Formats: sequence, C-alpha cells, structure tokens
Amino acid sequence: MKGLAIMGNKKVRQKKKIEKPLKSRFDRAEIDKLKKSKKKKDNRDSLDKLKKKFENKQNKMYKKQIKEAKEEKFKQEAKNSDISRKRRMKIWLIIVIIISILFMIRIAWIQFVDGDRLKQMALEQQSIDRAVNPRRGTIYDATGKNVLAISSTVNTITVNPNNISKENKEKVAEALANIFDLDYETVLKRVKKNSSIENIAKRVDKDKADELRIWMADNNIDVGINIDEDTKRYYPYNSLASQVIGFCGSDNQGLDGIEAIYEEELQGEKGRITKVTDANGGEIDGEGENYIPATDGNDLVLSIDATIQGIAEKYLKEACIDNECTDGGNIIVMNPKTGDILAMAGYPDYNLNEPYETTIEELKPTWDNLSETEQVQEMQKVWRNKAVADTYEPGSTFKLVTASAALEEGITTTDKEGEFCCTGGITVAGVRISCWRYYNPHGPESLREALKNSCNPVFIGLGQELGVSKYYDYLEKFGLLRKTGIDLPGEAGSIFLKEDKVGPVELATISFGQRFEITPIQMITAVSTIANKGVYVKPRIVKQIIDSKTGEVTDVPVEEGERVISKETAEGVLSMMGTVVAEGTGKNAQVQGYSIGGKTGTSEDGVNTGKYVTSFVGVAPISDPEVVVLITLYNPTGEGGHQGGGVAAPIGSQVLGEVLPYLEVQKDNVSEEDVRIEVETPNVVGMTVQEAKKELEKLNLGISYEETEDDISDKIITNQVPTGGVKIYEGTNVIVEY
Repeated sequence: MKGLAIMGNKKVRQKKKIEKPLKSRFDRAEIDKLKKSKKKKDNRDSLDKLKKKFENKQNKMYKKQIKEAKEEKFKQEAKNSDISRKRRMKIWLIIVIIISILFMIRIAWIQFVDGDRLKQMALEQQSIDRAVNPRRGTIYDATGKNVLAISSTVNTITVNPNNISKENKEKVAEALANIFDLDYETVLKRVKKNSSIENIAKRVDKDKADELRIWMADNNIDVGINIDEDTKRYYPYNSLASQVIGFCGSDNQGLDGIEAIYEEELQGEKGRITKVTDANGGEIDGEGENYIPATDGNDLVLSIDATIQGIAEKYLKEACIDNECTDGGNIIVMNPKTGDILAMAGYPDYNLNEPYETTIEELKPTWDNLSETEQVQEMQKVWRNKAVADTYEPGSTFKLVTASAALEEGITTTDKEGEFCCTGGITVAGVRISCWRYYNPHGPESLREALKNSCNPVFIGLGQELGVSKYYDYLEKFGLLRKTGIDLPGEAGSIFLKEDKVGPVELATISFGQRFEITPIQMITAVSTIANKGVYVKPRIVKQIIDSKTGEVTDVPVEEGERVISKETAEGVLSMMGTVVAEGTGKNAQVQGYSIGGKTGTSEDGVNTGKYVTSFVGVAPISDPEVVVLITLYNPTGEGGHQGGGVAAPIGSQVLGEVLPYLEVQKDNVSEEDVRIEVETPNVVGMTVQEAKKELEKLNLGISYEETEDDISDKIITNQVPTGGVKIYEGTNVIVEY
C-alpha cells in the first residue's frame, strides 16, 4: 500500500508539471473573450463548453506526455539492460580466463614439478616393493684368520594383506603369532590392514622360517606371506675387543666402535624385490617378481690381534679385580713403527651379542628392577672406550716427555753425575712443591737417576729451563695438544691451560705430569714416538679394506708425522727407561730374556677426590722396540695400594711376557736359564674343558677361561686364542670359550 501511495503522488506531481506548460500555451485571446462574456449571463453556457474543451485538450496533452515519458523510461531501461548484459558477459569471460590460467598452471605443476613424486606414489600403489638386506662386511683380526664380526643368514617375514582372503586372515594371524611368539591382536591388526605390505618379524632363524613354510604348504597358502633372506650380526668371541668393535642395531646399522665409524664400508647396498599389483594390491596373473640383488659390504682387517687382545683382557680383568679398581681400567698395546693398535682392552666389558645385558656381577641381582633408561645409562658406561674417550692425569709417566725435550734442547745429558740435587722439594713462585720422597731426599742425581727415582724437583727444574713457549712447542710436536685422529668414535681432546695462562707454578706441575689431562691413546702415542727413534706415527686401528665385489685389497697407509726428537735423544731416553725397569720404580715389569724399558706413574683422579690413577708404560725390547704397552688402572683400593710400581708394573710384565714370545720377538737379554721351548698350539675346539686341560698339559701349556660357580669340566670348547697351529712358548696360557 505504501508503494501505491508513492506512485500516486508521483503521478500528481507529474500532472502539475504538465499543467503549467498547458496554461502558458492556452490562447490568451479566448480567455479575454470569456472574461467579457462573463458580464453577459447569456454567454454562461459558452463558457462551460469552452472549459470542457480546455479540459479535454489538457487531458490529451497529459496522456501524450505520459506516453512519451513511459517510452523514454523504457528506452532508458533497455539501454541500461544492454549495458548490464555486456558487463556480465565481460565478467564471466574474465572468470573463465582466470580459471583456465589456474588450470593450466596446475597441470604444469603436476607435470613438471610434482610429476616424479606422483609417479612414485602411483608406482608404490601399483607394486609391492620389499628390501633385500645386504650381507654386512666381515671384520677380521690382524692375522686375517680370526673372525671378530660376521653376518649370518636369517629371514624376514612380511605379509601382503590384500592378497590374503578374508576367511584366512584370522588363521594366518594365529599361525604367525604362534610360530614367532608374537601378540595375536597386533599380528591380526597388521594382517587386516589395508596396505600392500606389512612387517611381521625380523631376524628369524632358519628353523622358524622352515616351520612357517611347512604350515603354508599344509594349509595351501602360497600368496600373501613372504619369507625373505636377511642377515644377523654375530660376534664369535662374544666380549673380545667389545669396546673397539662396537655393535649393530635392529636394522643392522652400526651403533658404536668400528661398526659405526666404518658404516659406509661395512653396510653394503640394499637390493629389492618388486612385483606389479592391481588397484587393490592383489597379484596380477602373469606378472612375476623383479629381483635386484643386494651388494654386500666390504670386509675389514683390523690391527687388533685376537691373541694379544685376549692376553691384555685376561690380565686387565685380574688386575682390576685383585686391586679392587672401582672405576675399571684399560690396556693398550701398540706397534711403535707402524702405529698399529695390537690390543685395546677395557674393563668392565660386555657381550657384543647381547649389548643390552650387563656383565657386571654387582648389578645382576637388581638389573631387572632398573628402568629401561637406567639400564641404558649403566650400559653406556660399559660401552664407553675409556682409552680413547676419557682423559686422566698421566703423572710420572709424563716425565719421559720432559726428559726428551730437555735432552733435545741440550739443557742436560743422561749421565752427568751430581748434575741435580734433591732436597725433598723445590719452591716455585713462593709455592713449595715436594718430592714424593720428601722425608728422605734423593740428594745428588744425574738425569738417569732422577728418572729412575721419579724425582719431581729435577723435572720441575728442567721445565723452568725450557720455558713455557718451548715446552708447549714439544707438547704440540708429541701430539698432546690435538686428538690423534684414531678411527674410533668419541675421541676426547687433551685439557691444558692456554699457553698465555701458564705461570711458573703451572709449568712446574705440568713438568712432572699433573694438573692437566690427556687420553691414554695420546700418552702411548707420545711414548711410541720415542720408541720409533723420535718420529711421530699416527695410531692405526684398521689395516685393510677388502672389496666385496672384486676382492681387491686396499691397505690403509701408515701415517708418519714429523721428527720430534733426534734418534740419539730417543736412544738416550730408551736407555734411561731400561734403568727404571732394571733398578728403579719399574722393577716389577721385568721379563726374563728381554730388555724392558718403562716408567711408572701415580696421579690424583681430580682434585681432592681421594681417588688415584695408577699406570705403567713399557717398551720392549730396548735394543729395537717392537711393542709399547700402557696399563691404566682407575682408583685401585685394594691392599696393594695405588703406586704404579707396585700395582701397574707387574701387569706390564705379565702382558709383555706373553706378547713378546707370541710375536716371535728375538730375545736380547738371554742367559741359559732364560731359554724356553717353543711348541705348536694344539686345536682344542670341540673338546671338553677337562680334555683340553690334559692335552695342553702334555705340552706344558696352561688354560684360561671365565670362572663360574658351576662345574664346567664337561663344557664343549667353541673358540680358542691362539688358534691351533700357532707357535708359542711353554708356560703360555691358551684362552678358551665354551
């Protein structure tokens, strides 16, 4: 209604607008006549007619104008409609063009940018792809005969859920769970999963795989279950060189030691088994499998000799137990001419075949009560190779470095009688530093006597004469300010004060081996430099790499460094080391028939900790060194005390007493009673322990094995070190495992 009222008002306003022009156009003459005629009553009718005529004329004009206005409005609306239609057409055209451009961009993106990924996705959806694991490379000892790590053949079980019929899924899941001791619900979930392939079990032994094959044949199931060849890492000697070799994870990847450092050489390249499937993952008739073989990993030959390693581990374990070493210990045996690490033993160690199970007797009763995190933390302490990864204060063994530098610089000579005088201590920058025998001073000494007596004041004085700058030059030359670069994980660097921070007192303590820290591998490398006639040689743990494809052998080169001291200086230091063992603190390291040189050491394990580190470094034979050995024991608390001469030196004698004959090193200090008979080691593998004892006793050989509370006389021997046929001397122990 409101809309109609508005329209009516509009018409009235239009009418008024029209009337004005009509009145203006009306004949004025006619109006004048009418006015005159008004005076005459008889002309009234004429006036009415005239008005009526005027009104008719006015209405016609009004209608005409209304019609013209409507026509004009219609034309305007038509014009406007035409403009709107054209605008809409333009807008739609623009929209179509934009959509087309976007569509073309998307096609280009899919084709040129995302094409490879989509092709791969399509390939994955239309095929089953199973990995074939390569055989991991074998690790041999230095002889190339003893296998330290090998990959044995096992199987991996997978299923293709889309190829297993619905009625068989539960039956298959039940069989897999029973055969491989798996959770039924977990297996069933995987068997029912809408996927092309699912893993069921890894590292399955042959007997279990054969059991599955028999079940499949009995139940007429020949598709949907895959039994693929795989490999499992196995360590024949269990704990031998465990902290050097390291171990592998569940996917055969190296996690520690040589296994980790040489992962690229050992791992090989995976192969593949591919099969084309339909959209649902099912098999297509006539489509076979495409097999791409794996490439096996390369083999390694270590510098570690299994026999020498076994000797070192045997005596290290005995020493740590007998001397109650709370923090364990390590022994390194090195060839000074090549840098080869012949043995690197750590105690406690672990079983490489069960790296997450403790071998520490004290922990076994409570082991299962520890959380998984706590167990891993405890095992990490055992996995850690302290000979490489941990630092310690070397103590008096470091006096060899001070003596070498002083001799090389011409500050002193080896045998000038009374050149030095020990009064029980020395005052440096107002600080009194005592000799270990302050209560009974050594008195007048030559350098040889000072080294034999391990007299601190003499070496403090030599350090002062060398000065900080010159002393640090020798530290650098001996490789003590840098890592050795040995191919083992986690090597630590030394801890020295910066040269510009070293004052007189700091230089004094460094001179006799305290208030700084180095690693055992750095210490033995420095002493090997002296034994190698003054030339530095980088330690080597891997000797050869054998290509699995061609069998080609690549030697890892011996890396000689610079000459640190002259041959004459080296010979002088070796001669003094011989005196230390013959007459001084290293007497307990003597080996009958050989000239042994060495130096003992005792130091604090940290400041005010109440703990000590006991060590001995030995060289043999003095005439032409073939072996350097370093024994380091952490915090011995037994009745024997913590002095290097009483605790560590005897171990040096035991180790060298077996290693030198094994290496057939010619004796250079022989008397008639020193002559020992050489015999050939019998092969006792396969015998019982009791039978082996009798066989070895016939040749005057001993037997060594891990002691247990159980009777092991009937246990069958599975491994021995040295192996049968190796020549050794009477009295040597043969290490066996059962």
